[in-house]
Amino acid sequence: MPYLSWLEGNQLMRHAVHGACQVGRDPLVCALAQPGRAELSRAHASLDRIGGIWWVRDLDSANGTLLNGQPLHHPRGDALKDGDELAMGGWHLSFTEGFPGLDGTTFAERVGDLFQEVRPEPAQAMVLIRSIELLQRSTEKLLQQVDADAMVKGLLDESLLLLDGDRGFLVMKSKEGGWRTAHRVGEVQEGIGLSRSVLDYVAQEGTAILSNQPLADPRFGGVSLVELHRGSLLCAPMVDEGEIQGALYLDRESEGRPFSRFDLAVFQAFVRLGAMALRQATLNRRALSQAEQQGELLRLRTEHQREVEGHGELLAAMAAPLRRVQSWAEGLPDATGGAIRSQLEQMATLLERGSQEGQAETLPVAGHSIPAAALQEELVQRWESLLRLRKAWLSPAEAPSASVWMAGGPLVMALAGLVEPMLMQLPQGEAVTMRWDQERGFWILRLSLPTGLHAPTPDPWTRRMLQEAGVRWQWADQALDLFLPEGPDTLPEEPARPLLGLVSEELDLLGLFQTVAEAGNLWLHPLEPEPPPPPLPKFRFLVVDARGTRNLEDCIRAYRHHPSFATTPILVVRCSEDETLGLIEAGATDWLAEGFRWEALHHRLQVLRGHTELQQRALATERLDSFRQMAGTLKHEINNPLAIISMQVEMLQRKYPEEGKLEKIGEMVDRIRALVQVLQKMRETPTEDYADGSSILKVGKGG
Repeated sequence: MPYLSWLEGNQLMRHAVHGACQVGRDPLVCALAQPGRAELSRAHASLDRIGGIWWVRDLDSANGTLLNGQPLHHPRGDALKDGDELAMGGWHLSFTEGFPGLDGTTFAERVGDLFQEVRPEPAQAMVLIRSIELLQRSTEKLLQQVDADAMVKGLLDESLLLLDGDRGFLVMKSKEGGWRTAHRVGEVQEGIGLSRSVLDYVAQEGTAILSNQPLADPRFGGVSLVELHRGSLLCAPMVDEGEIQGALYLDRESEGRPFSRFDLAVFQAFVRLGAMALRQATLNRRALSQAEQQGELLRLRTEHQREVEGHGELLAAMAAPLRRVQSWAEGLPDATGGAIRSQLEQMATLLERGSQEGQAETLPVAGHSIPAAALQEELVQRWESLLRLRKAWLSPAEAPSASVWMAGGPLVMALAGLVEPMLMQLPQGEAVTMRWDQERGFWILRLSLPTGLHAPTPDPWTRRMLQEAGVRWQWADQALDLFLPEGPDTLPEEPARPLLGLVSEELDLLGLFQTVAEAGNLWLHPLEPEPPPPPLPKFRFLVVDARGTRNLEDCIRAYRHHPSFATTPILVVRCSEDETLGLIEAGATDWLAEGFRWEALHHRLQVLRGHTELQQRALATERLDSFRQMAGTLKHEINNPLAIISMQVEMLQRKYPEEGKLEKIGEMVDRIRALVQVLQKMRETPTEDYADGSSILKVGKGG
């Protein structure tokens, strides 16, 4: 920080220049004013910082302002450098980049490097050699530390030995803007030796300081005896990426052991090296963590493959008896036989879908339209057979003469998985009404259900099938609305380039993010704080602006739970450090503080591109979890039709005791039920490992 200083009698006066200001006679308009000087104009000169350089401009064309005894040359101002003298009438001011009036011995700061501070005498040359030797040895010991925490302690320990200090403190900036002590060594007494005024000055000025008489040091403004003592001290900032993260603080308790400018130069060099080593250790720890994550990813992939193979074996074993049951059920009479065939068809579809779950590459199914009347007829046929068992009935309205679009997923199975568990809970004698409506590119199939039923809770597999089929649903006022798209134009299109989503109310940020998107070959897509309903195209990244988003954590949480953003890296920008813990808990991947530049944002997104492996890890975990959930889902979904089939077979056996195929169907049903039990047990003990590294899936005993 620059200063203007001047003498009043024998006393040196100082004024810190915090920003652009005016100098003159009027205290109302001037940051630095001398009302009693008649030779000064009301506003005599102005100081401003442009392009990292301070400039002085004359505001008094009559009396003028002198710079180093010469009039100012340029109407827009002249550049200032350290030590320049300004004259305004009889008022003489000195411009200095640092604190003015320091003698360089008792009080010093802004020293040069080791070679600049050493004097040419032979004795000083030996001091330099010895200091470089100690500095090298201390740095080597510091770099031998692998753990960042151990390096923090080693940094202070080595600096205390290097400069023969009595006490030492390593302090770090806290989230609240104050200081916290990370490590202390030496003869430390609580409340004595560590001055917050010194730390604040070092952070404000960004420079290492020396003080051999702290109680008389003009930089600290008469700090109380509780903070300082009568010895000497050194303090230097630890800088990381241009920001002060902490400071190293050493002192000697005795007044007869002062530090020298050369000591300050050695201390300053060591702290700089230590800060770089500490940053390298932090980066190494992150790299090690990523390596561990890669190893975990490989383990999950192996486990995932085992699960796939095991499920395939078991589902193939279940398919064979199911085909035999279907062939025997073809000739069964009455409506009861129709109900059995309908449930067998549902089981076959479930097994087919389950066998496709583990395939790494599946070709997308092309979408096609379905007449609404045909869809309604198929649903009514399925659901009426279930409702008869509950002694309830379905009251459908006339279907519209239009078509709905099936996006590629199994539409009927998706609707069955959502609706049929509710139908099985209907009280006896109740009715379900079905009618159609239309809204903004969707046909709405509305099912009105009796009171007492709760909103449907589809399992993860059914939710995914609904998404693949392009179906949205909504529950309100005992009505289940099924939103069926009219055509493919209703569904979101996959963009030619990966998407960069941006949630922000600040329109000024669009230009910045457009530049970043173009640099990364991405397509910028603005989003609202509330995520849009699925289905959506996949997003490569999602950026959330903390200052341009209300209810920040709720917004992140909503996007993280959205199926299209479940594994998308979410970067939060313009947030404070205090917010980061809550943001990570809500689901954010990374964050950038206020004041970032587009280069930093572009670099951070490039780093997050490596997050693909972590996405795959999350997907592998999700898929693995999905397989285990599928075991429970198949057990539930298959056991329900099996129970219905068993009940209908018993009824047919009483009615047609001479029919031999019914007994065979009952045997196959029991076999399928036993295999379902094995499938459920796979969630607990799926594999057995051997010493050669191989493993097999234990599926139990089957008939």
